[in-house]
Amino acid sequence: MKDTIFTMRCTPYKFGVGATEEIGSDVASLGLKRVLIVTDPGVAATGLTNRVMDRIRASGIETDLYANVNIEPTDTSVKAAIDYATSFNGDGYVAIGGGSVMDTAKIMNLYVTYPAPFLAYVNAPIGEARPVPGPLKPMVCLPTTAGTSSENTAIAVVDMTELRVKTGISHHYLRATLGILERIVRVGMPPGLRP
Repeated sequence: MKDTIFTMRCTPYKFGVGATEEIGSDVASLGLKRVLIVTDPGVAATGLTNRVMDRIRASGIETDLYANVNIEPTDTSVKAAIDYATSFNGDGYVAIGGGSVMDTAKIMNLYVTYPAPFLAYVNAPIGEARPVPGPLKPMVCLPTTAGTSSENTAIAVVDMTELRVKTGISHHYLRATLGILERIVRVGMPPGLRP
């Protein structure tokens, strides 16, 4: 190999105890006025989602909640999420959860920002593998599990139910605008999910 130059992109991160408490000012600093909070029923039941929504609303930002993310997103569940996000018509997203939540939020963001038939952006040979036309709306991620780092990856994975295959959408614009990492967020999680 003679290549010695490469480019590395990374989601900016905020670390530390109390980082979640600052999410309202973080979202406001992105210029957002209407934010869709995306999570799954299990995370929503912990109370973390309500805490985050309260902090964001305290900064004068309107929020709505989509708490129906499937663990292991399917094309059907993701299409329902896209429909919900389209009707809300927000200007940004906050994803609270593991890789399934963040991947669903990435796909919602893509298809609401650049509407297209579902297979348009899906990787070939399953889909058309169209390139993402441009930047997406800001997305802040609060991971509740350790290891996936989905907020920092350029891919979103989805199960195609009828084809019985797992595929994805890949583009560097899918990465989150900001990741907030706070160990206290994971304290109530089962030991196998905590770092």
